[in-house]
Amino acid sequence: MTQVHGQEQWELVKEKQGIKVFSRSNDSLLFKEFKATMQIRAEISDFLAVIYDVEGLPQWGHNIIESKMLDKPDPLNQTYYAVAKAPWPYKNRDGVYKNSISWDPNMKALTVAIDMPNDLIEMNEDFVRMDGYGYWKAREISSDQLEITFQMQVDPGGAIKAWVANMFVTDSPYFTMKGLREVIQDKKYQGHSYEFLK
Repeated sequence: MTQVHGQEQWELVKEKQGIKVFSRSNDSLLFKEFKATMQIRAEISDFLAVIYDVEGLPQWGHNIIESKMLDKPDPLNQTYYAVAKAPWPYKNRDGVYKNSISWDPNMKALTVAIDMPNDLIEMNEDFVRMDGYGYWKAREISSDQLEITFQMQVDPGGAIKAWVANMFVTDSPYFTMKGLREVIQDKKYQGHSYEFLK
């Protein structure tokens, strides 16, 4: 999906339990873009360990029911496939997510740029393929505190109405962030060390 300019200002649509969710429309896409922010007690390496654990995504990604790694050529790039549950009567959605990871040592910020290429694996007639782009950003604000930002523009594909899809612009980022805040405390994500973060 090509990134589009001419967006409106962000509008705060939900604020609960320390999580803020914003949305905005743009000039040429029917579906609203979302951005969610929160602060959590964790380290950059904890966040990266969660991102690397693609098979664990259904534990915290909102409505994700299946995920698997397709390719991880190096520590800064990974591509995975995921299936998301859609509300009745719509078909479930699937998508390919290509993550490009970068670390800014001056800003103490890790960015995971997300692209959703459609041509890497064949379409499955049981699902509707999604398209989109976005990013995760985790920034150190103290030795054990992170500011997390999650921003996405997603086209859910198929015949789903824009107003229906836009209803989920609030729920999906909110519950995904809530799930991340809970799962990142799991012991399996603690104590990892990554060379490029040093």
